[in-house]
Amino acid sequence: VQNVVATVNLNCKIDQRLLTQKARNAEYNPKRFAAVIMRIREPKSTALIFSSGKIVVLGTKSEDDSRIAARKYSKIIKMCEHPNVKFKDFKINNMVGVAKCDFPIRLEGLVLSHAKCDF
Repeated sequence: VQNVVATVNLNCKIDQRLLTQKARNAEYNPKRFAAVIMRIREPKSTALIFSSGKIVVLGTKSEDDSRIAARKYSKIIKMCEHPNVKFKDFKINNMVGVAKCDFPIRLEGLVLSHAKCDF
């Protein structure tokens, strides 16, 4: 697994400017993107924190690391003058994996035999 993407709801509104001032690992440029971008080293990950209280956690290598990272982000936000933070609705949205095949893969055949899948 190369990347896991998860979402979590903090069940409260986030003051993004206050969060950026209080947390040292956060950046916010509302003209460029509507979310605060926060990073932690362990587990290595990035979070997109929206004012609605929704967080997208990116860059972890496992489901467990994704949950741990999401909990760490919510704890950091809670310590940055957001006492009403609650950890709700954690969900894995996407996983990216890589495999080496010693044979050619005919994508056209895959698409025809698995019409309900996205490639």
